[in-house]
Amino acid sequence: MARQPSRNVGEIRDIRNIGIIAHIDAGKTTVSERMLFYSHKEHRIGEVHEGTATLDWMKEERERGITITAAATTIEWKDHRVNIIDTPGHVDFTSEVERSLRVLDGAIGIFCGTGGVEAQSETVWRQANRYGVPRIAFVNKLDRVGSDFFRVVDAIRDKLGSNAVPTQIPIGSEKGFDGVVDLLERKAVRFDRESLGEKVVLGEVPPELRGLVETWREVLVEAATEFDDSLLEAYLDGEDVDVDRLRAAIRVGTIAGRLTPVLAGSALRNRGIQPLLDAVCQYLPAPQDLVSVQGVHPHLGRKGKEPREEARRLTVEEPFCGLAFKTFADQHGDLVYVRVYSGVLEAGKQVFNSRTGKKERAAKLYLMHADSREKLERVEAGNIVAVVGLRQTSTGDTISDPAHQIALEPPVFPERVVAMAIEPRAIADRDKLIECLGRLAREDPTFAWREDADTGQLVISGMGELHLEIARNRLEQEFRVDATVGKPRVAYRQTILSRSRGEGVFDRRLGERTQYARVVVEIEPATGLQKPEVVNEIRKDRVPLEFHPAITESLWSSVESGGDFGLPLMQIRARAVDGGVRQGDSSPVAFAAASAAAFEKALEGAGSVVLEPVMRFEIQLPEEYYGGVSNDLNQRRTQIEAVDLAQGLRVIRGLVPLAEAFGYSSQLRSLSQGRGTISLEPQSYAPVPEEVAARFRI
Repeated sequence: MARQPSRNVGEIRDIRNIGIIAHIDAGKTTVSERMLFYSHKEHRIGEVHEGTATLDWMKEERERGITITAAATTIEWKDHRVNIIDTPGHVDFTSEVERSLRVLDGAIGIFCGTGGVEAQSETVWRQANRYGVPRIAFVNKLDRVGSDFFRVVDAIRDKLGSNAVPTQIPIGSEKGFDGVVDLLERKAVRFDRESLGEKVVLGEVPPELRGLVETWREVLVEAATEFDDSLLEAYLDGEDVDVDRLRAAIRVGTIAGRLTPVLAGSALRNRGIQPLLDAVCQYLPAPQDLVSVQGVHPHLGRKGKEPREEARRLTVEEPFCGLAFKTFADQHGDLVYVRVYSGVLEAGKQVFNSRTGKKERAAKLYLMHADSREKLERVEAGNIVAVVGLRQTSTGDTISDPAHQIALEPPVFPERVVAMAIEPRAIADRDKLIECLGRLAREDPTFAWREDADTGQLVISGMGELHLEIARNRLEQEFRVDATVGKPRVAYRQTILSRSRGEGVFDRRLGERTQYARVVVEIEPATGLQKPEVVNEIRKDRVPLEFHPAITESLWSSVESGGDFGLPLMQIRARAVDGGVRQGDSSPVAFAAASAAAFEKALEGAGSVVLEPVMRFEIQLPEEYYGGVSNDLNQRRTQIEAVDLAQGLRVIRGLVPLAEAFGYSSQLRSLSQGRGTISLEPQSYAPVPEEVAARFRI
């Protein structure tokens, strides 16, 4: 039974929307569970290793001891409402981090005191950089053998390029880790063991740490003076700076993304969480600190005009707008998680979906706590809410007041890299399987399914072997569909080598009338694009606007159907640049056919190349196994970028084609007697060697 918080928090300045981000096994969920306990949201501490974590509520999460889906909850801490999203650390579920960061105002980066900045730490940090999310850092697991707070701080600076500055330093190390020193207050902070760390005990700084405290406090003050001229003046005059002014300057630097306060602790040992919550409220932004959210007027762009820029101030007085960032397929109706940026959303209210151009009704609103929900009648700007009733709304859609429409920038997701065939064991279950695959695809933007046009086989694709394995398990356990799957295979792609132009003419008699259309298409490589781009630039005096949708849809179909290797196209821009009509003989059907023919001719002249996904990897293993593993990697088309020695372990970083990395974790365990670990993340797509490309020639 959860302990219910008081309901006296409501001002937008007292709201914090934060995410917890890190490499797998850095302790994100353990930190979150302590936050629930110390804020009195829960009466017990959930443990990941025992399968009792509140935020890891899915069966797969509890069995595997990892976070798979981002879980949302709300706590109250010292007159602040803190909306928390606990995100996964495994690279296969990076979309959960991506869409969470898109709507959050701040984040806590968790770093292992021994592992430091690990592979996925870098990935989530780059994601936060992309969305401009201010962060604080928490160095966890400082009770472990080999942990080193200051080494991790240096790694955050060096590897992540962050201006990481401690606001605390640890008392003791490894098994002797006993608390922290608050550098601002110059106070020792310890955590009573009998109360499971709930009682915080303040005291004097241990004598042996006083010199170190003054050294690091000066580093902190110097960093903060950049954000407050009066603080700089006091510091240069030799004054002992005021703590409140120092804290305010740190907040300014953090919100500007130019300073990262670093805190210390051990969540599993119940040390350091309350000061971390204090830092969330003191340094991370409230919604109003971001001033406004930018977008465009949705339907003006559809008419071929330049979209008109729109903005909403993040206040309740503005018209309502929100971004749908997560969908969960529930048996009682999809739950759509929405970040409310402006205005007020009321239960039963009609909203406008900028992508579909249609109105929907937000039938019910819920405040979520993992998988439990509390019904609401209204929700104001700055909050996160789950909505039931939005049947056509999916991840990335903007919903807004129908009278004041706006389209916000959606999150961007990486290309899927792994695919496998899937079929129901019983033919009668095929329709049910297709329905359930559709539900999973609505939930997860990096999961997709398709039916092979030639074989009729169902194929699912995603971010990795674990991603698809869990999807299959959910089909069996949640949706009760018994399915068989094939072996994972690489999701190869195709792109073009040069710019090309093609003309398509359709001039044929169909039925009792002649059908005519002419379309000219230009295609060009676009390496900076994650997704293909289709643009219709034909002037309306050349082809009437009534035929333009048929041209655009046909080009999209051509791009998605694959080129001469039979693979989906990427890194390509297709433009319809000219066309012609014949009075009385032209039709949408004719223009669709002419567009497809023009694209095919352009593709023939552009030249093609097969692309394969390349993964960034990090391997950690004892020194004595380095030689064998290094020789094995050299046989796998691997590009080694760095080899370091840290805490007695060899750390190997580099790039490897995904085709060479399938099942490598088992090979690594064999070569290192179970003591080596590997982490992989998608890096890019690159051309395959000629001998691999030859397999695709048709």
